[in-house]
Amino acid sequence: MSFSSAPVSNFNKDIKVKYCLTLVSVFLLTSCATKPKVEWIASTDFDPFTDQTACSVTTGSLYTQSSVYTYTNHLYPFIEVVHGELRVGLKSGGKYKVPVGDIQLRIDKNKAWDISTNETPVETSVSAKDNPQVDVISEYTKNLPAEQRELVINSYKVAMNSTGKMFSPYTAATGDKAKAILKEMLKGNTLIYRTLGFSQVPNYGGGTTGEFMLNKSLQVALNKCQIKI
Repeated sequence: MSFSSAPVSNFNKDIKVKYCLTLVSVFLLTSCATKPKVEWIASTDFDPFTDQTACSVTTGSLYTQSSVYTYTNHLYPFIEVVHGELRVGLKSGGKYKVPVGDIQLRIDKNKAWDISTNETPVETSVSAKDNPQVDVISEYTKNLPAEQRELVINSYKVAMNSTGKMFSPYTAATGDKAKAILKEMLKGNTLIYRTLGFSQVPNYGGGTTGEFMLNKSLQVALNKCQIKI
């Protein structure tokens, strides 16, 4: 009994064609799944309590084709304008925010910038309307002389404001200082930071320092947020 060799030859050709088509498909899928490069982005946040929308320029840890993600216990540089005020600094990422504390920023070989929690603006109110505890303090001090009563209430407000700054999930410079830092960033190549004091937030390698590249994407993101200096 004998077998023709022709069908075997055709079968081998079919296998080769299918194999080549598979390789082409894998290459195309891999190309389409390539992650975009890490760069600065414009991120919009909405506050459901104040109905205010803020556009912030920042970076992330995980980039996909449609989203950028940050990690808890990681810090990220940010630039934004709130109530007409420019802010430049570091903020905590992820779902669960942690206090940032005092920080230092340095662009290339320029002198490092010290940014403390004391100069950081906080979005909290200690008025009686927004904080019922103020009413409680007022009730306790109602029998005190007017001057002492005012002193106690003001001391409480200062303490609340100081605590808010200390445990703020971001630390930022404002005004002319923020503008000067941003100008250096736009001319620079690398931004490095480190945390100071009680804050020991790890980032990219388990230390208290971090590094971010400064490139054209920074200006593009600033334009999207309409942030100008």
